[in-house]
Amino acid sequence: MATTPDTRERIIVPGPAGFHPPSAAQLGVALPDPGEGLYYGLLEPNEDKVIEEMARKMLTSPNATIFPGPLVLWAWNEHAIEKAKAVLEIAAQIPNVMIIPMPDYRPKYPKIDP
Repeated sequence: MATTPDTRERIIVPGPAGFHPPSAAQLGVALPDPGEGLYYGLLEPNEDKVIEEMARKMLTSPNATIFPGPLVLWAWNEHAIEKAKAVLEIAAQIPNVMIIPMPDYRPKYPKIDP
């Protein structure tokens, strides 16, 4: 039986996974090589298939949200400016998309657990 995105088990699942879910690295997720894609924590040899699936999810999601981070928000260099323009172009094509800027990934009030 062929493994399709619908039949194979996902390493990372959407939705709440607990108060402190493990990081992707703790679950064994590796970064893809150039030309590969990352699909719910699984390496996919065809980057275009992953891009198609992510586009489908963004277009059909009732709460499509883009979280641009520091690289996109601050004009560090020309490459960052190009990425920021690409994010805005993508957002313009998604109906009712929300954009939540993330200027810093560090939590403001980290939970202290002695």
